[in-house]
Amino acid sequence: MLRLFFLVISLTAVSFGGAQILLAGLERELVQTGQIGEPEFAAAVALGQSTPGPLAAFTTAVGMAVGGLPGAVVATVALLMVSLVVVWLIQQIPAALLRHPRIQAGLSGLPPLGVSLVIFLVVHMLLEQGAPKALGAAVITGVLAGRLLQVPTGWLLGGAVLVSILVA
Repeated sequence: MLRLFFLVISLTAVSFGGAQILLAGLERELVQTGQIGEPEFAAAVALGQSTPGPLAAFTTAVGMAVGGLPGAVVATVALLMVSLVVVWLIQQIPAALLRHPRIQAGLSGLPPLGVSLVIFLVVHMLLEQGAPKALGAAVITGVLAGRLLQVPTGWLLGGAVLVSILVA
């Protein structure tokens, strides 16, 4: 069980970008070493992905296939452990440090970055769907005008997403 715990923790710690890295790592380490058969692994992944919740929920089912109920608990705790530790560490940052002018300056760039990414994705989706380029230009103009008029970021993001849904 300890090996399963450290396997899931190590894969979770490097799986930025989705559960596919976690899935491939578990398959490589568990199936290829003979701890679980390929049909059992596939069934566990299918069961885990058919449940509501995050994609990585298949880890619990894989843990169950490897070690029964204790394996499911160990795999689930390990899956959550990295996120819980990171959140706890962030909470340990003193509030005074977060109020430091340089930290504030860095954080102030996040909302415009989010808006820029959504604009890019919406325009990219519109152009892939064959929408006129003028519509993409209108979305960009609308979002930029909203930023200049200090419309809240959430409204801008929601509007851009709504336009892409209506057009697609």
